[in-house]
Amino acid sequence: MRQPFHPVIGIIGGGQLGKMLIESALPWNVQYNVLDPDKNAPCKDYSVSFIHGSLTNAEAIKELAAISDVLTYEIEHVNTAALLELEKAGKMIIPSPSILQIIQDKGLQKQFYLDNNLPTAAFRLVEKKEDWKDALTHIRGEKAVAKLRKGGYDGKGVTIFNKKDIENDIYPFDEPCVIEELLTGCREIAILVANNGKETVTWPSIEMDFDPKLNLVDYVFSPGNLEIKIEKKASEIAIFAIQCLKGKGVFAVEMFLTPEGDILINEIAPRPHNSGHHSIEANITSQYEQLNRILLNLPLGNTDLIKPAVMVNIIGPDNLSGPYKIAGLDEAMLIPGFYLHVYKKNESRPGRKMGHFTVLADTLDEAISNAMHIKKLIKLLPI
Repeated sequence: MRQPFHPVIGIIGGGQLGKMLIESALPWNVQYNVLDPDKNAPCKDYSVSFIHGSLTNAEAIKELAAISDVLTYEIEHVNTAALLELEKAGKMIIPSPSILQIIQDKGLQKQFYLDNNLPTAAFRLVEKKEDWKDALTHIRGEKAVAKLRKGGYDGKGVTIFNKKDIENDIYPFDEPCVIEELLTGCREIAILVANNGKETVTWPSIEMDFDPKLNLVDYVFSPGNLEIKIEKKASEIAIFAIQCLKGKGVFAVEMFLTPEGDILINEIAPRPHNSGHHSIEANITSQYEQLNRILLNLPLGNTDLIKPAVMVNIIGPDNLSGPYKIAGLDEAMLIPGFYLHVYKKNESRPGRKMGHFTVLADTLDEAISNAMHIKKLIKLLPI
């Protein structure tokens, strides 16, 4: 039987972002094919065809393209050369791999901001050890931030270091890096942007709280505690950034809000993002449904917030590697506005994202209070 939305979507990457993309369109009976190197990937059981292969394997990507009408990706670490070749041959890929080329390399990202007059923290690029000392003369402060240009994710490949260490030939990384000024006292915010080639929409502001040890998002809340003029400015910057990228798709623009009120772009994700998970329940149209609308050439949906929301990541604890169970759910399930998402990962590992939960309430203060209470209840334990 022909489905109402007959184009078949191919997803490069079969993790939790792909899983939530598929879940958002299950009521529509949309068909998906998935490529992932993990034979037990979270998306596997949701796909019509599952290709077990590397995300950098050109032949595997071409195999996925051959059985799909449109391609998207849920992770940046993929073979852009293969995607560019497919796009040149006429395959629809959203977002364009030319955007992914910029996003994959943090050095190219920072240069893109500079070239397009987009506000960002002061930086220098280093290719080899001989470049470090000169680069640091242009960076203020006793400490700085080093980011690997390629390969970093979820806080990995990013470190804060003391500039005096370089004088003693102690380097954070041996690979090409971006060196940034260390910003202190900043709040971290995000604006989600969707563009379908005809129109652009944003979601209400998101504010993020990071785990200082893991350097990944602990929890987010929306709306952010921002003045109206700050939120308006952040949205304008985010929209302009995506316009400069000529971006079609869903993007997360992560930014720093300095104590002086300046807004600086940190990074852009060319896909649904951890900072937008709450939108599944909290907004009229989630970031996942919005991407499906774009992939299926449908109008963009309304992004208004239904209720204030908090999203908390469920992270694998340090003392657990292997099968797990979730404790504390009975009590958590009694709290109104609680929504649980488990990512279908068979084994927990230290620092691994295993799921998330979202809490909605009539006020942001109530949502935060309930979320922090639930966070204490829910524990991952060995089986």
